[in-house]
Parts: sequence; C-alpha cells; structure tokens
Amino acid sequence: MLNLTDFFQAIKEADMFAMYRPGPYICAEWELGGFPSWLLRDPNMHFRSNYKPYLDAVEKYYDKLMAVIKKFEFTTNGGPIIALQIENEFASYGNTINNHNDAEYLKALENIVRKNGFKELLFTSDPWATRQGTLTGFSIFIHNFFCIA
Repeated sequence: MLNLTDFFQAIKEADMFAMYRPGPYICAEWELGGFPSWLLRDPNMHFRSNYKPYLDAVEKYYDKLMAVIKKFEFTTNGGPIIALQIENEFASYGNTINNHNDAEYLKALENIVRKNGFKELLFTSDPWATRQGTLTGFSIFIHNFFCIA
C-alpha cells in the first residue's frame, strides 16, 4: 500500500495517467498539512515560505522522492505521470501577485523539482480561479479544469 514504485507500475499497467500530488503541503485535512512534526523542532520554522531550513527539508524530501518517481515520467520514460502538483490551495494562504516572498517560494519549489530532472507539467491546485497562488508559466488546477497560465 505504501510502495510508490508498485503503485505507479500498476497505473502504467492499467494504461492510465497520474497527476501526482506529493506535497510538501498536502491539505488542511491532514495533520499539520502533511508536514512531518519534527520540522517544529525549529522554533523559527515557517512553512510554505522561502525560509532556508524549510526549503532544505523540502529539497531533501524531493531528492529522495524524485529518485523513485522519475522513471515513471510520461514524456521521458513512457510512465503514467503527466503532471506534478508543487503546492495546494496556496491562493488561500499566499499571494504571489503582491508578495515577492511567496513568488520566491514557489520558484524555489520549481527549481528543486527541475534540478532533479523532472520535465512534466507543474501545477498548483486552487478551488478559486485566481492567479494569486501560482506563478506565470504554471498551470492551475481548478476543480475539474486546467488553466494554463
């Protein structure tokens, strides 16, 4: 149940596609948004920001994750992964239009993913049709629709 390789292999064998949503922020319905509680050992921790210790932890997570999922990319390896979500409902939290730090944070996430060689579509998810929670060049997944920005 917790084996990503088996999971994506099963999707591939079923001839289906995957829009993978690995976090780092998952959703408010999950405890601490899906962040590991050990991040709170840092009394200055600031989630979903360009705070260096936070981004260092995200980078370490993505380095390990990408080692597993890169072989399942669609365009480079014929795998089922066609897109990767790098933030979830950020418009309700951040504002990349009016806040330079929020834009830097999303750009840092993009750089981490791209540094690992991931080439598929990147997207953010928001229940509102808004540009304030994403960057130009990203796609926004709004309910059942994609908006290419």
